[in-house]
Amino acid sequence: MNLGVQYYRPPFPEPKYWVDDFKRIKDCGLNTVQLWVLWSWVEAVPGRFEFADYDRLVELAQKHGLGVILSTIAEVQPLWIHREVPGSEMVDHRGHKIVSVSRNECHFGVTPGGCWDHPGVWQRMAEFLSQVVTRYRSAPNLRGWDAWNELRWNVHAEAPVCYCDWSLIAFRKWLDAKYGGLDGLNKAWLRRYGQWDEVQPGRQTWRPFTEMLAFEHFITAKCDRHAAGRYKVIKGIDPDHPVTVHAGTPSPLHSGGGYDHAINRGNDWFFADALDGVGCSSFPLWEGIDDADFGMRIECVKSASRGKLVWLSEIQGGRAAQGFQVHKPVDALSQQRWVWNGLACGADTFIFWCWRDEVFCGEAGGFGLIGDDGLADERLSAMKVSAELLEKHKRLWQGYQPSEADVGVLFSPQSYYLDWAIMGNADRARKSLQGYARALVRNSIPYTIVEECHLDVLDGLKILFLPRTLVTDEPLERALEAFVRRGGTLVTESECGAFGANGLYRYPADRFTARLAGIREVGRRTLPGDMIHAVVDGRSLALGAAQWLTPWTKGKGRALAETPDGPAIVEVPVGKGKLVLCGAYLGEAYRDRWTDDFETFVGGLVRGAGWKPDIEVIAPRPDRDGFVYTKSGRSGGKRVVFVFMPAGCDEAGLEFRPGFFARDKVRDIISGHKVTFTSDSAGMRCTLPAGPRRLAVLVEG
Repeated sequence: MNLGVQYYRPPFPEPKYWVDDFKRIKDCGLNTVQLWVLWSWVEAVPGRFEFADYDRLVELAQKHGLGVILSTIAEVQPLWIHREVPGSEMVDHRGHKIVSVSRNECHFGVTPGGCWDHPGVWQRMAEFLSQVVTRYRSAPNLRGWDAWNELRWNVHAEAPVCYCDWSLIAFRKWLDAKYGGLDGLNKAWLRRYGQWDEVQPGRQTWRPFTEMLAFEHFITAKCDRHAAGRYKVIKGIDPDHPVTVHAGTPSPLHSGGGYDHAINRGNDWFFADALDGVGCSSFPLWEGIDDADFGMRIECVKSASRGKLVWLSEIQGGRAAQGFQVHKPVDALSQQRWVWNGLACGADTFIFWCWRDEVFCGEAGGFGLIGDDGLADERLSAMKVSAELLEKHKRLWQGYQPSEADVGVLFSPQSYYLDWAIMGNADRARKSLQGYARALVRNSIPYTIVEECHLDVLDGLKILFLPRTLVTDEPLERALEAFVRRGGTLVTESECGAFGANGLYRYPADRFTARLAGIREVGRRTLPGDMIHAVVDGRSLALGAAQWLTPWTKGKGRALAETPDGPAIVEVPVGKGKLVLCGAYLGEAYRDRWTDDFETFVGGLVRGAGWKPDIEVIAPRPDRDGFVYTKSGRSGGKRVVFVFMPAGCDEAGLEFRPGFFARDKVRDIISGHKVTFTSDSAGMRCTLPAGPRRLAVLVEG
């Protein structure tokens, strides 16, 4: 397991600090340092590669018993890029060349630099990667490669990119392959193009959605292809060490905005198809990420990885710094909970950003694990305790696998593209997905995120939520129909499948939901308020609703929520399964305003689909600000259960299904105490003290 810290972003920290820093890094229990290997720094002069500083850092790390992860920063390009590769500038949506400038959080180099669709740029970039990997592949303390930092490529473009001639060629080739030629494209888009140079990408919102959705999809696929290209170069030289990439946020949380298209950093599911794993950054106290959101972030990465490596590639080390704003300091308790939460999801690499406070640009004075926010000693002491526990039980973690999920939440990139084409962001789509995911986390219901092109996981699910899935295509619809007919429960929101992947609107009667259910939505109606009142299993629930209502025609199924124009929520049997059709956006409303009733609604639907909990939280009851949640898995045949308790919680009461623990002896490895159970035919119950860490990890045997 890599428990490490980002150290070097050249030329800082300066060499005078290195020896003492590496000793302190080792002493606090960390075992790995990450080094940024910048193309702009290493090849400041074309064809001359300088590695003296990295050579010394790798050697010092080895001397102090530290592994190294090398992050290849090929996206911060040398100042000579446009001189040596003429015509390589990126071009914005209005046809203007982008002027590359110094990177805001990097001391030397320019972005966005040359477009990698230009073969000359990619050739130079690949040569840089080859030089780095060839030099360090045999380092005895090399732990792996982070091939692309936060998937950044258009920093400082300050306009949508790229529309250069090389990208237009690549876009048309991508369409050609996708649709099988110009005739296939005309058929799918309902157009009459005569030749390929007539086909243009989308350039702005509120223009025909067809081109915009296609270009957004192309940008995502372009990044997928680029990551695979970096991987191929690195792995071709060093087949023995893992190669991953990581984003600032997981794909389902990247809704775009401004000049960023939705998911314009690539799709984690396709990264996992091609690479050894995926990761993400998380700065919870800076970005207001609570326990539920943090758990959701890691679940997104785990779902995408599908058994491959999960890396927490940047975890907040110290107080954030953005200009002269003052942010919360990072307390040790929160920081260590992030580690254990990631561990519960199967992560094996944890890299804190960063060791010392930053010294340049808007990040100056922030983010240091040993930074000057007053809590450095506390953090290092807590880190050492966690490191000792991780080392003591390393065989347990080496064999640990999180439990499989019966519950899924669909991630529809096409629906994100549509939202961006209309609004310039996909915040509504993101919030809708977040709403259901948060409710599942807070209910301690294991779930997986299902990406619309990776549907094999449906075979193991009992229920699938489709938050704001406005765009569906034929392969997805066929898979969803098969899922329902063989016994699954499908929960949809308003206007599910109202658009095709070509961006064209479908009338309610033409949607796959109408075909399956035998009823259709009657059209958009103004919300009479911000709530829908439903009756589920005899309980009256007030569910938040957003945007509009689209009631369903009467005559089939069981209405769970009524309106004068028809049911707002209706349950319809289909084959061996059922549809739960919601004529509103419930997930988005819940994400914006917490309600206990929505969590009850989601939990009731999951149980109604046949899911039975292995673990239930008996006490305390969740409230707006806090909740107890559990995650579980197995290692070497032993059950492992993680229990996270909120602030103000003294103890947690849990009930396990009968026979959950095969052994009588269960110990909390955090406190070292044996766990005492009371048992009857209903199950096994225990009460866990919160302790100073508000965390317990229960292990059999």
